[in-house]
This record gives sequence, structure tokens and C-alpha cells, in this order.
Amino acid sequence: MVVTARVRQTSTGTIDKITETIKDLKRASRVAVGFPAGEVDNDVLNRAFWNEFGTRGGAAGGGWGGPIPERPFMRNAMRNNTENYRVAMKSAARGLMMGETALTTVLSKLGLLAQGHIQAEIVSLRSPPNADLTIELKGSSNPLIASGEMHQAVTWKIMDD
Repeated sequence: MVVTARVRQTSTGTIDKITETIKDLKRASRVAVGFPAGEVDNDVLNRAFWNEFGTRGGAAGGGWGGPIPERPFMRNAMRNNTENYRVAMKSAARGLMMGETALTTVLSKLGLLAQGHIQAEIVSLRSPPNADLTIELKGSSNPLIASGEMHQAVTWKIMDD
């Protein structure tokens, strides 16, 4: 990553802030949102994966035996909120470059924002609907909520490269 900064008023404080910002940019570089490896139970991770991408069903096809249609709740959440993330990053850029905020703070805010968007999509997604037998077995017509465990497991994690 290359960072270029132009300092108009030279002062030790300003240069120190920019130096610390550059060091911070080198340490933390991205935020993973959804179900980061090592942060969630494998059963929850499997259910999230099966619903996001769908399954063919059967013993080797994943899911509960029958096919699961694709319900891209994570991709929908990211696609529907791209502008929100762009605005948030743009407003954070000045604070980052002037050393007024840390990159980890910005990434944490973005992670929390995206986590909320994914959770909202889990609650609101209704299509494709559950099969009648699935509704009968789980007692709910919401395709992505049975116990609420997957909804609660959505999280974020700052990743270092």
C-alpha cells in the first residue's frame, strides 16, 4: 500500500501524526464480516454457506438432505449497502490522514455497520420461501431463521495481511 501525504504547515506534531497513521495502515488492512474463520461454530458456518450458495441435496450435497435454494443474504447485504460503505470510508479518510482517528477504529465501525446489514438481511429475506415441510418441521416460514443462532453468529474481525 502506498500512502502519499502533503503537509502544508510543518510541525513535529503533524509529522508524528502522519508517521503513526502510516504505521497503523501497515498493521491492519481489512475487516472480514460474516462468519470469519475461527470465530463461529462449524454447524452455523455450514448453514450459512448452504443458504448463501444453495445445495444440490443428498448425502454429499450438503444441507439437511434435500436441496436448499440459493439465498444470498451476505451478497445482498453487501450489494445493497455499497454506497453506505463508500460514504463511511470517504468520511473517515481525512481523519485517518490527519492522525485524528486510527484505522482500527474505522475498520471496527465498518465491520459493525456491515454486521448489522447482514443481520437485517437474514431477518428480511423471504425468497425463495421455505418448503411446506420445512415450515412444518421448524415452525417458521422465515427461510433463514430457525433458532436465531446464525443471525446471532454474524460478526466481524480485523485482519492483518
